[in-house]
Amino acid sequence: MADLSAFAENMWIVDGPNVRDMGVMFTTRMAVVKLSDGSLWVNSPVSVPFDTLARIAEYGPVKYILAATPRHVWRLAAWHTLFPAAQLWAPRTTPFTLKKGHLPFTGTLGDTPPQGWADDFDQLAFKGNPLIEEVIFFHKQSRTVILDDLIQIHPIVKDKPLRNFLFKLAVVAFSHGGVALDIRLSFTYRDLARRSLEKLLSWDFDKLVIAHGARRERRKAIRGTGVQLARALMLAVVFLLVGLLLDASLCAERYR
Repeated sequence: MADLSAFAENMWIVDGPNVRDMGVMFTTRMAVVKLSDGSLWVNSPVSVPFDTLARIAEYGPVKYILAATPRHVWRLAAWHTLFPAAQLWAPRTTPFTLKKGHLPFTGTLGDTPPQGWADDFDQLAFKGNPLIEEVIFFHKQSRTVILDDLIQIHPIVKDKPLRNFLFKLAVVAFSHGGVALDIRLSFTYRDLARRSLEKLLSWDFDKLVIAHGARRERRKAIRGTGVQLARALMLAVVFLLVGLLLDASLCAERYR
């Protein structure tokens, strides 16, 4: 835990401590990316020991700190204290936004990447859900999609029967995972969700970093993850968009 691990060229991940949300324990993971200008971009920061912070600082100055989902905004406070000169970015505020105190945000994340990381990333706000509007990123150099809450893959934990049951009920248990049932059911604007999905599937990705999931979802083990992500999102949309037929076989062929 809290080890800085290389994931792709100019990209590292760190698994942080488990956190409790709505009474349930979740694993955590942050992504650190070195941008083309030499600065660092940090998504969903987690608590790390000093030696891990020192290793991160060796790769460049931390310039951007982000929370891509409303449930992770509270994590920005500690890292703002550590890196007060870094810009803070978060998605639009919703009734589910968790935050601590007042933070000096530089801007609100949306469909267009800010100039500071536009050369390195494309991004989209996955719309259609009034409670959780997550921003998803595509790192062009490594062909990696980075997301936080939209897809989860939770391990089955020995001697935690209630926790395991809840994750199975939400359809986010290891090994398949997917879009949690509560998130699926809260999508109400179908056309917006469909357009967001179409943009996501237009990206030429073959790797995936998720904030809540088994560590096997990284490096060589995720060959073909584009297919897995597309299938999971399509399953969610089939549940949500009545009458909308999405051909999963064509999507699988696209990301084979």
